[in-house]
Amino acid sequence: MTGSLRPAPGLTRLVPVTWDGAGATISTGHGAAFLRGAAVADALAAIPAHWTPGSPAPVLLTP
Repeated sequence: MTGSLRPAPGLTRLVPVTWDGAGATISTGHGAAFLRGAAVADALAAIPAHWTPGSPAPVLLTP
């Protein structure tokens, strides 16, 4: 998974991602109060506190 995300020590974050069939990219506009990222996303990713860009993370695809 690629993209930029501010770390949240000790927390798992759910963030909107776009899916290209081979991997996911964190959507822009993914702040807690921003709905744009969720509206354009293909899925949600559960990003653990220790995640770094390029590392895998569980993805929940939406139909």
